[in-house]
Amino acid sequence: MKKFTLALTFVFVSGAAVFAQTTTTPSSSTPATSTPAVNPNAGEFSWVEETHDFGTIPQGIPVKNKFEFTNVGKEPIIISTVVKTCGCTALDWTKEPVMPGQKGYVLAEFNAAKEGPFTKAITVQSDSKTPTMKLIFKGTVQKSEQAGSVPEQQNIFNQGGN
Repeated sequence: MKKFTLALTFVFVSGAAVFAQTTTTPSSSTPATSTPAVNPNAGEFSWVEETHDFGTIPQGIPVKNKFEFTNVGKEPIIISTVVKTCGCTALDWTKEPVMPGQKGYVLAEFNAAKEGPFTKAITVQSDSKTPTMKLIFKGTVQKSEQAGSVPEQQNIFNQGGN
């Protein structure tokens, strides 16, 4: 009886495996892929630069770059979010829709704590023809003589002449 039950179980499992592997071919009216259609009128970025080289920068002193673009499409571009790759970068960008022919920006501020070469990416997500794109900034951080300290700034307590 055990052999019969084992054989019957084997038949059911084998049949289920064969049935699960059966595929059907799409009919001529069904598309083979479900790629979303690209809106031919969608906004389109034309960046002044997609990679910025800061060159050599001092350690611990923030540097900024404004990645500027023009919308060369037929509909507005709305930037939904900009994502950074590290906590050493602060971001800002055009929040309102950028109309065709108008300019917008993504601003990246980088504060280097570590000396040496760096390459960072920020990802822009929008409703444009290219909905996700990366902007790159790079350079080399030179160790500061005052590494770890903050430069003294003028304020009401350290003004001369009292």
